[in-house]
Amino acid sequence: MELESYRNFLAIIEAGSFTGAAECVHVAQPALSKQLKTLENFFGAKLIITTRGSRQLILTEAGRILYQKAKYICSLEDLARNEIDNIIGGAVGTLRISAANSRSSLFISTSLKDFCQLYPKVTYEIYEGGIAEQAQQLLNGITELGILSVPITHEDSFEVLFQRREELSAVFHKEAVWLDNTTSDITLKELSEMPLSVSAGCCDLLKKCCAENALSPQILSVSTTRNTTLQWAYEKTAVAVVPIEPGEFLGSDLVTKRISDTTIDLFKTVVKVKDRPLSVIAQKFLKFYSQKRNSQQVCDLKKLLSSRNL
Repeated sequence: MELESYRNFLAIIEAGSFTGAAECVHVAQPALSKQLKTLENFFGAKLIITTRGSRQLILTEAGRILYQKAKYICSLEDLARNEIDNIIGGAVGTLRISAANSRSSLFISTSLKDFCQLYPKVTYEIYEGGIAEQAQQLLNGITELGILSVPITHEDSFEVLFQRREELSAVFHKEAVWLDNTTSDITLKELSEMPLSVSAGCCDLLKKCCAENALSPQILSVSTTRNTTLQWAYEKTAVAVVPIEPGEFLGSDLVTKRISDTTIDLFKTVVKVKDRPLSVIAQKFLKFYSQKRNSQQVCDLKKLLSSRNL
């Protein structure tokens, strides 16, 4: 099957209509319809359902599977093109990363900013989302590396490259009525008596720790992003409970206290899909990251990085 058919199939789905796809890929609408029919004949299954009188396209289960695999197939061609461009013209291409909602800003300031100065021809695609979205982006070949703040689903499909310890912490506004400036830590019992704003990735972990100590936390809000979780602390309405890197500064208005009696091991991790080759740009970044950031190296980096490409 020609790669163009897969690309045009993706265009139809992502544009939401044959008309929009035709304008995007500059192919006549009848030609797109013919390519779709060829794909359906090739796979022996209906891929898209169109309803009379409606412009909405509905993916069948077979269409959903092909959409995910076509993403990966097309990304392989892009990967090959980028690596050839690297050989011809130096370090150029695109670094595609899945980043936890709570980690993208910090990741840019601590890592990508300096990497960008070393390789000014590299561009970046950063896909933010929850852990389930990140896993799908990686598995579908949309991204190469994942920067995760909670343990990943489908663990057998991924390889952890680096990990950096974090602490489950309580974050107060400096003028919050619950803040006790005489101590640097706080206990779960003390925290259970306060209204809490909790990040989604840590909610179940916090509840588990509280249950083990026969405590019931007063959870006011659960948010999918760390910024939203912290906003409740900024508003002096709740105490935010989020993972914090040691030494991380959240601003002059917020005070961070480590929750001293939790048994949770939290790590920010860098992962890739197992047995899937990395682009030259991704390899260069991992080598840079190993030297720049004080993170524990979990993988055999020498084996992972192809010396002929670096």
